[in-house]
Amino acid sequence: MYVYVDGSGRITAYNPNDMGGNDGWYQVQETIGEPITEEHGIPIYKYVNGHVVSRTAEEIAADIPEPVPPVPSEIELLQQQVAEQQAQLDEQADALIELAALIDGGE
Repeated sequence: MYVYVDGSGRITAYNPNDMGGNDGWYQVQETIGEPITEEHGIPIYKYVNGHVVSRTAEEIAADIPEPVPPVPSEIELLQQQVAEQQAQLDEQADALIELAALIDGGE
């Protein structure tokens, strides 16, 4: 059994055929099967001292990328702008009402 090892020592592929002479491929005595990655596509095995070793939950979790926040649609951006403008108009209206009350001799 041959395993392909990336630059971080993770096993990202395996092949029962002789892959000797190809960069990144190492012969191991252990037999591994599917799956070799978890649900996010992160390798669950590593190559250590010529052997296949299971990666720890912490090692796997460290490789899971942070989710990218969704990009707001044009409509969502416009709705946000309208809401911000409405909030400014409300503040201006409140200020004018207070000013009118002061001019009119109110409180």
